Amino acid sequence: MAHVFQMKTKPHGFQRYDEFIRDQVIGIGWPLIGNLDGISKDELRERLRNVYHYSGAKLGNALGAIWAFVHTMEQGDIVLVRNGAWLSIGIIGPYRYVKHLDNDIDGFCHQRSVEWKVMNENVRLYNENVHETLRHRGVVTKSKYTVHELQLGI
Repeated sequence: MAHVFQMKTKPHGFQRYDEFIRDQVIGIGWPLIGNLDGISKDELRERLRNVYHYSGAKLGNALGAIWAFVHTMEQGDIVLVRNGAWLSIGIIGPYRYVKHLDNDIDGFCHQRSVEWKVMNENVRLYNENVHETLRHRGVVTKSKYTVHELQLGI
């Protein structure tokens, strides 16, 4: 059964909601740590320490978000992205590393393709479980609810 994730839309500090929809893509920031396909959690932790000098809670939060995006999410899972009153819902594709965007200016090298099923619907059309899922502050959060409990209509 597919899992549901909510994602923030500001990788590397840039609002990319419109780009997510237009280019059928989702992504996270954290450039300069290289391709994350097949790496261990320990290797990812070391890269974050070395490149960003993270420690403590900041390291844990970044590690959790990146690991969820690259390894916990699977092809066929569902993603919810919100921009103000608007919600889009899509089916997640595989992780891909986009080398030419791996720099401190673009910062958008960790991506997944998305097949959008719902675009720019008013979030008020959805139930409280969806609202609770969207309230999570993390960059990438796996919903505790099933697709059925969220009543996504896709």
